[in-house]
Parts: sequence; C-alpha cells; structure tokens
Amino acid sequence: MYKRRGLYITCIALLVAIHAYAQVKTPEALDDQIDEGIALMFQKKHSQSIELLITTESIAKKNQWHEQAFRSTLNIGSNYYLLSDFGEAVLYYLRAYEVAIAHLDSRQEMTVLNNIGILYFQEEDLEQAKDYFFRAYHKAKALEDEIKVGYYAVNLALVSNKMKVPDSAQNYIEEALPLLKNERDVLVKAKMAQSEMYLLKKQFAKSEAIALNLLESFQDISQVENKVFMLFVLAQINEEQNRLDKALRYITDARNAQVGIENRSEIYGYLSDLYGKMGLLEKALTYKDSVIIASDSLNTTRNRKLFETEKVKFQIQNYQHELSESKEILKQERRFFYSIIGIIVLTMSFILWVFRSNSVKHKQRKTIVELELAKEKSDYLLIEKQLHEQETLALLEQERFKNELEVKNRKLTAKALSLSSKNDLIEEVVQSLSQNALISKNPELKQHISELKKHLKTDTQWDSFFTHFEEINQGFLDRLRCKHDKLTPSDIRYITYLYMNLSNKEIASLLNITPQSCRKRKERLSNKLNIPEDTTLHDYLSKI
Repeated sequence: MYKRRGLYITCIALLVAIHAYAQVKTPEALDDQIDEGIALMFQKKHSQSIELLITTESIAKKNQWHEQAFRSTLNIGSNYYLLSDFGEAVLYYLRAYEVAIAHLDSRQEMTVLNNIGILYFQEEDLEQAKDYFFRAYHKAKALEDEIKVGYYAVNLALVSNKMKVPDSAQNYIEEALPLLKNERDVLVKAKMAQSEMYLLKKQFAKSEAIALNLLESFQDISQVENKVFMLFVLAQINEEQNRLDKALRYITDARNAQVGIENRSEIYGYLSDLYGKMGLLEKALTYKDSVIIASDSLNTTRNRKLFETEKVKFQIQNYQHELSESKEILKQERRFFYSIIGIIVLTMSFILWVFRSNSVKHKQRKTIVELELAKEKSDYLLIEKQLHEQETLALLEQERFKNELEVKNRKLTAKALSLSSKNDLIEEVVQSLSQNALISKNPELKQHISELKKHLKTDTQWDSFFTHFEEINQGFLDRLRCKHDKLTPSDIRYITYLYMNLSNKEIASLLNITPQSCRKRKERLSNKLNIPEDTTLHDYLSKI
C-alpha cells in the first residue's frame, strides 16, 4: 500500500515537472529560448537551432506573442539561408513579413524586406533585390531612422553597380556616407561600393585611391571576402588602363587569398581572359580548365549542401511529427494533471474550511481574553485613579498645613515686630528723658529711667514668644540643640529671629543691640556652626 502511494506521488511529481518544463509562462522566458536558438545557428548547429526555433514559434503563436513569433520565424529563415537553401529561406522570411504587417510595426517589416533583398542579390535576381531593398529604404525614411537609411542605401548602391548604373549608385553612396560615421563595418561596405562606382564611371584615380586605402585595412582573415573584392576592382582598374602586368599581380593576390570555392571560378575565369589578352594562350587554356574544375567542385559542394539541407529538413519533419505526438501526450497528461489539481483544490478547500473554523474559534477565545484583560485593566486604572486622588488629597492637606504654618509664622513675626517697635519707642523715650537737664537732677526719676533700661534688656515676654514659636515650628529647636549642643540661650534666641527671616535692624531692636553688632554676631554664629562660605545662615537653618 505504501509503495503504491509513493509511486503515485512520484508520478504526480514527474507530471508536474514535465508540465512546468513544457509551459513557458512569460514572453521574456521565450526570448531566452529564441536567443539560445540563434546562438546554435551561429555555431552552425542548424538542425538543433531550427528544432528549437520551431518550438518557440509554436508556443509564441499559441500565446499570441507576436514579437517572439516574428523572431522565431525570421531566424528559421536565416538558418536556411546559411544552409544555402534560399527557397526555404524566402518562405520563412515571407511568413515573418506577414506577422510583421499584421501585428508589429515598420521596423520589423523593413528588417524582413532587407533580408529578402539579400537573398535575391545572392541569386543575382537584381531587379527583385533592388525592389526589396528600396522598400526597406523607404520605410526607414518614414521612420527617420538615419542608421537604417544608411544601411539600405549602401545595399541599393551595390545593386546599382551590379546593374551598371553608377549614377544611381553615386547618389545612394553620397547619402549613406554622412549617416554611417559611427558604423565602421557598414561604412567600409559603402566605400567599397564607392570604389566600384568610380571604376564604372571610368574615374580610375579616385577608384584606385579608395581601393588601396581599404586594402591596407583588410589584414584579418575574417575580411578575406572584402580583400578579394578590392583586389578585383584594382585588377579591373589596371586592365582598363592597359597595365596588364599590374592587373595580373592583383588578381594573382586574389587567387592566393583563402577564398571560398564560390569565388574561385570567377578568379580563374578572369585569369584566363587576362592571359588571353597578354597572348599567353597556354596559361589561358590552363585557367579555363581550372574554371571547369572549380565549377564541378562548386556543383559537388552545392549538391553536398543540398543533401545536408534535405537531411536537416527530414530531421525537422521528424521532429515536427514527434512534436505533434508529444502535444497529444501532453494534452492527455494535462487532463490528468487538471484532475489532480481539482482533487488538490477540493482538499485544500476542505483544509481551508477547517482552518477557518478553528480560526473563528480562536478569534472568539481571543476576544474573551481581550475583554477580561480590558476589565482587569479598567479595575487597575480605577485603583490607580483612587490612589492618585488620595495622593492629591494628601498634597492638599500638606499644603493646607504649610499655609497655616505660614500664617502663624506671619502672626508671630508681626508680634515680634510689635515688640521691636515697642522697644524702639521706649528706647527713644528713655534717651529723650536722659538728655533732659531737669530729670538728670531728680534722683528719683533717674532711678525709674534706669529700671526702664533694665526692663528693655531683660524682655520678660521672650518666654511667651518662645513657647508660641515652639507650637508653630515643632521640633525645630530640639533638632537644632541636638545638632549643635554648644549653643547658648542667647544664640538660640538670635537663631529663632533669624529663622523667622527678620532683618538685622529688626533683630537688633529686639535684642536691644546695634545693627552692626547684629551682623558681627551673625558672622560669629556662622563660624560656630561651621557653615560653608557658599551657604547663608538662613538657608542652613531652613534645612534643619
């Protein structure tokens, strides 16, 4: 039972993997596959490239991804072009052109038209080539794409040279050259066409100067075709000027270059004609035979290419057949896969329903817990509010006591000031009487004045004042005596007045001393209590 279940799960996993591989979900992913097919084309793996591009074309058409369908079809045609199967290449180019017209814009159209023109140029159907190049050129003009205008103008110039219409070629070249300043490869093609054009117009000096300048730059093996072209032009220039030895030297250099078999028959034919003009008939006949041999080799090569092309076509047809079969299998797998998905969806729906039910219950429990927590929080806030109110009441009570204390201290201060005023008045009266000459001669009055002075110094009301101060400022004097046990009653009395924030003048009046003596006494008392210099005596007493 468990083995069957494991096998069943494995099969499902494989089907999912196949389905995921078979489906391309985005145009960008398909572009990556098309790029891979193009890379295979340039690696000359044409069979693999065409197979991959046919697959991408099918996917693109199914999903109506027109840009990707166009690229796939166009590059299938390019594969056939490289295989020299121009008929198949034209077929796919035309299909790409139909996609471009129906769904894309002029940029894709002119690309296909140019490719078709190149095919006809290779087949030497110059009228058709010129027609397609001109249509591409016209669309580039409409789009105001100067680079593309330059490209297609060069192609039109090359066709015009082949058709022996140098004036037309000159117009296209003069238009292309300013537009291709930054396009080196195409600019070279334009100058090659210009050199050939001057040759046709019999302007040999201009043609030769351009050809020699270009020839110096064609040193790389990849530029051998361009090099042979210019050597041909130089040979024809010298032939036209009856410099046959120099023409022979240039065409011999062309023969010695590593050219393809397609160019050999043309080179051998030119050598045969040149030797015939020079009167070297034996060599002319030898190269005429070489032309026949080269033509036979070319036909053999083309037949071999045709065989390779047909083989590729067979492989493609076989691949397309396998592809159609795989599509049918894929449909069956897809139906099975959809059934599995349906079962999975139902199972997931049931799981989600159970999960949702549990979630609702969990939310209800959570709500109950939240309500309980809210109640506890509310109770806590209520208790906190009550405590805050109690603290506020305590602070208010404390403030009330403080205000009462201040009121009593003000009353006490007023009483002390009253005593001070009374003492000042008595002292003024005593002084006034003492200065009177009549009173100084009366011993009895003089004795009364003396007793009055004693009364000022003793101040019998101090005890009642002291008792009243103790009632208002409870514990202050006890704390003071505890902290400074060496204080005299006179010191304590002075400290009491100072604690009540009386001025030196008021204290001096109460103690019946001068204000200067009061200040000195304050300094002595500060030293006696060891008070720091940055702290006043009143501040120190307020903290006791």
